[in-house]
Amino acid sequence: MTAQQLVNTGSSQGVASGSFSSAHWLSYFQGNKTTKVDIINWPDKVVVPPALGPSLVRSLQRFQIGESGNGTHLRKYATTTKDPTYEQCIDLFVREEQGHARLLAQLIKSLEGTVLTRHWSELAFVALRRMLGLKTEVFVLLIAEIIGKCFYKACADRLQNKTMKDVFSAIVMDEIFHLEFHCSFMNTQMLRYPAATRQLVFYAWTALFYAACLVFIADHQPALRALNVSPKAFLHDCSSTFYRAADRTLSL
Repeated sequence: MTAQQLVNTGSSQGVASGSFSSAHWLSYFQGNKTTKVDIINWPDKVVVPPALGPSLVRSLQRFQIGESGNGTHLRKYATTTKDPTYEQCIDLFVREEQGHARLLAQLIKSLEGTVLTRHWSELAFVALRRMLGLKTEVFVLLIAEIIGKCFYKACADRLQNKTMKDVFSAIVMDEIFHLEFHCSFMNTQMLRYPAATRQLVFYAWTALFYAACLVFIADHQPALRALNVSPKAFLHDCSSTFYRAADRTLSL
């Protein structure tokens, strides 16, 4: 099965829904550690149309920073669950994100770009994620995962270079499962609250999501334009993904 077929399968099937099982997810993450080794066949140089290269590199540089974090605070908050298996899942999730960062770094270098060490957008997301506790951390993280998944899928769908399609398809597949992992966990946490509280959380989360989307579209418009993806179409894709995640998380 090709990487693109995996994306299509994951999009339609996802992970079996139901109550959250940290043991189930640990098994998934452990089994997913080596799936991308045989998918990516790296050439010495990745060639894309001249009009696309600079804008794509600019966007990938920002994503690469976001994927490369060590997850210190997320791991710290995970210990508050008193579930060692969930903590292992978070550790493996962070490692997968770091694996994405290495893939993106390789792509950036193959496109003759340089890897950045920091960017204001990542600093803003980190600040928001650390405001309160684990729930806030995961809610903000889910926004970043949704936007990232939609951008990577746009790249997988629109780019003609096989290496790039394989890289982005593999990352999208991981992100599909990451979304289900976090949504399933948060669902068990949020069902402890009354429906009225969950509704208020939904309104606040939605406002933050759309603010982040609009900032992202403004900042990454050159890459979206080069990919022939309109801001309206990208926002629609992100919104559809967000509302599915919100329904899965909050059970409204």
